[in-house]
Amino acid sequence: MCPRRHVENVKHSLELEERLDHQVKSWQVQRFCGALIMLIIAFTTLGLFGSGVLSSQKQEKQGITVHYEKFLRYEKEMSVSWHVRNQRAVQVSVPQHYLASFKIEKIFPEAYETHIADGAIRYLFRLDGRGDLAIRFYFSPQKVGNITDTWQVNDADFRLAHFIYP
Repeated sequence: MCPRRHVENVKHSLELEERLDHQVKSWQVQRFCGALIMLIIAFTTLGLFGSGVLSSQKQEKQGITVHYEKFLRYEKEMSVSWHVRNQRAVQVSVPQHYLASFKIEKIFPEAYETHIADGAIRYLFRLDGRGDLAIRFYFSPQKVGNITDTWQVNDADFRLAHFIYP
C-alpha cells in the first residue's frame, strides 16, 4: 500500500513546489524514532542502565546468597550483599583482579581478619554463635566495560559479572 494514497493532494492556485513524498517519509521517520524512544524508556525503567529487574542479580549456594547489580555507572557507589546462614565463621575471598576495577568504600560489618593470599584478599568474619550474617561490600567502579570474576565464600564459588557504563 502506497502511503501517498492517505495524503490528500489539494489543487490550488499558489505556485508552490510541494514535495509530499518527503513529508510522508518525514512522518515515517518520526514514528520510528518515537517508537525507539519509547523502547529506550521501557528498558531504562526495567533496569538496563541501573537498578531494576534486568540489572538485579541473585545467586544462592550452600546456604549463601549474594545480591548485586549487573549494570553499573562509572564512579557511582554500588554494593554486593551476602547473606550467610548457619555458619560459625565466614571467609570471603575477593580476587585482586576484580578489585583493580573498583575502589572499596566500606565493608559492613568490619572483617575480624584480613589477609592476601593466592591473588585474592580474604576477609574473615566471625559470629558469636551459629546464626545468620549479612555482609555488605560497598564499591565505586573505577573502569568502564565488562568486569567478571569469581568470588569465593566458604569454599563456594560465585561468578559476578558487571557492565559499567561511562
